[in-house]
Amino acid sequence: MSHDPLTGRIVDSRYEVGQRVARGGMATVYKAHDRRLERDVALKLMHAHLADSPDFVARFRREARAAARLSNPGVVAVYDQGAIDGIAYIIMEYVPGPTLRDRIASGPLTVAEALEMTSHVLRPLGAAHRAGLMHRDIKPENVLLPADGSVPKVADFGLARAVTEATQTSTGNILGTVAYLAPELITSGASTPRADVYSVGVMLFELLTGEQPFSADTPIQIAFRNVHENIPAPSTRADGIPAAVDGLVASMTARAPQERLANADDALRAVREAAAEAVDEAGADGAPATGAAAAIGAMLSAAMGAAGEEGASRATSPPGASSGAETTSADVAGSAGSAGSAGSAGSADGAADSAGAPGAASPADAPSPASAGVSASAATPAEASLTARLPRSPLDPGAITPSAGMRTVSLPIGSISSTSGDDADGEKDPDARAAGLLGRRLLIAGGALAVLGAMGGAGAWYFAAGPGRRVSVPRIEGMTTEEASAAVSGAGLVWAEPTKVYSDSVPAGTIISATPAGGTSVTVGARIQTVVSLGVERKTVPDVVGRTEHDAQTAIIDAGLTVGQTSKEHSSSVAPGMVISTDPGAGQSLDKGSTVNITVSKGRPSATVPDVVGKTEEEARKAIKAAGLEMGIPTRANDKSVKEGRVISQSPRKGASGVHKGDTVALVISQGPKMVTVPDVTGKSESEARKTLKDAGFETQVDKAWTGHVFGEVDYTKPAKGEQAAEGSTVIVRIK
Repeated sequence: MSHDPLTGRIVDSRYEVGQRVARGGMATVYKAHDRRLERDVALKLMHAHLADSPDFVARFRREARAAARLSNPGVVAVYDQGAIDGIAYIIMEYVPGPTLRDRIASGPLTVAEALEMTSHVLRPLGAAHRAGLMHRDIKPENVLLPADGSVPKVADFGLARAVTEATQTSTGNILGTVAYLAPELITSGASTPRADVYSVGVMLFELLTGEQPFSADTPIQIAFRNVHENIPAPSTRADGIPAAVDGLVASMTARAPQERLANADDALRAVREAAAEAVDEAGADGAPATGAAAAIGAMLSAAMGAAGEEGASRATSPPGASSGAETTSADVAGSAGSAGSAGSAGSADGAADSAGAPGAASPADAPSPASAGVSASAATPAEASLTARLPRSPLDPGAITPSAGMRTVSLPIGSISSTSGDDADGEKDPDARAAGLLGRRLLIAGGALAVLGAMGGAGAWYFAAGPGRRVSVPRIEGMTTEEASAAVSGAGLVWAEPTKVYSDSVPAGTIISATPAGGTSVTVGARIQTVVSLGVERKTVPDVVGRTEHDAQTAIIDAGLTVGQTSKEHSSSVAPGMVISTDPGAGQSLDKGSTVNITVSKGRPSATVPDVVGKTEEEARKAIKAAGLEMGIPTRANDKSVKEGRVISQSPRKGASGVHKGDTVALVISQGPKMVTVPDVTGKSESEARKTLKDAGFETQVDKAWTGHVFGEVDYTKPAKGEQAAEGSTVIVRIK
């Protein structure tokens, strides 16, 4: 590999660029070192051709700033952005380790593992949705699994959106990894949190089964199936998956956005509910059909259902032909933690490739497996280019690739209509397809009828009154459970145990939906699965008093409620940053999604310490109380300069900072000077008397007799010996 001129360069006087980790159509990713903070980072440098688009650069910077504001342990952090010689770059968290795609390559996850991994993805996605930020490219390649075993991280928040919106503005195309594109993105380009939920639902299906829901020869056929077919239940592809988990996938991947879970927070709650239901879920009911009639019924059902299943069967690859991961080295995290640690560069890179921009990476540009940390199962050089601009014809055979579902595509918005009746099988002539389909149907049905004819007219009975008779499913949406059960039984169909869910709009006990839907033609005796409303879900306000504001918000959201206004006020009993109260209060029952307001403590209010030195004890007490403070039990001490009963000193001092209402002020109250007994110095010499009095704490004043001091001895003292006098006071000595 030739030397990369950026390697070894110091960017912005801060980032020392190391080896190139990955290269895609939109960006090149390098491992770098932040010399200011002494940490490894990933530097993602946009390709030069993108710098020519002011619209892209503006969107890129806006989305990078929005992503940087996301503070969540499950998000690959965006630290910085800038430009190198006019080319935009971002600085991202360096996360050594593989991607979720690598984990899936080793086989499906258990139900518990899949639900846990989905929860890890939904938590940061929920934070993004609450901040008004959509991801737009959720897929296993964008979920990094840190080598240290810490929480998985979602990469490239908002960056795919920047590329998509810029391309959408200039070309009318939508960009994305086709297997994970929500139907409304394909048909109208509309992007809401529900589209991210759809992508996570598809990823959950893949975690449970080890394969994507749909396979086909071309990306456009995958997109067509996304729009026109329901995601199948995971239990149809893998054993041991509870019905509750099937229902979870269905609620996350409903084709109609309004029928899908609204955002990642709702989806996270649904994951938890599904996990709880799965613990006690009973096995599937019913028994296998037996006998000749059942065998004939199966054959005829296949013939009669061929029309509805033909398109799907022609568009679906045989078992084992599921699309593999077609990625650049930027999408694959090797054991050395290179590409994965780059913040999943490949997702947005693929978008740029698909736009057909000049300067897209060629196979020769991609790093070798050794340098990029790509495992042996990664893309071959022939597969290194992730993307191609799709033709506007949805059935162009020239677009066939072996890994259509994994391909990041530039799809003309509206090229697939939600009302289109075409099948995604690659045939361009609908009339020819219809004729062939009719011929096959007649051939199958004719063979079946020949068998019946040989059975002596049993066919006529089978169709008219036997198990082969077909009936129309009654339209039971909006009926009560009792009404719907009677209607289903009256039509000769079997009423299955309903699935019960909460609904904000459908009254309790009312049918929300039925499968098969009303008006569908089915064989008599078919089972009708229904979803019945439990009414508006009630949630209990959690007790969050004394918890941090962040923890309180998380608890309220986890309880199925919405965080409303957060106000702050002083509190003498609750520490700063902790919740004082909620409105409504803890334990109250509310409709799901109701608002709970939080009051957070600002701590105790500050107080100004008054000056009470020299005041009487009572005067000091009143002044301290007026300031909102408490006076402690005073300490008493002798003081020769402060009158008895007055304040010698205080703590804290006057005007001290950091003092709050309710704090205690300590005082030292004067007891006046210390009293000392005057010693007996009668008969001592002047010098001896002075020393004795000094040792006792007195000053000495000598008064000599007018007759002179013949003897030179002390005659008496004032105060007299044995009396009490203030320490430090003067004792008059009379010398005779």
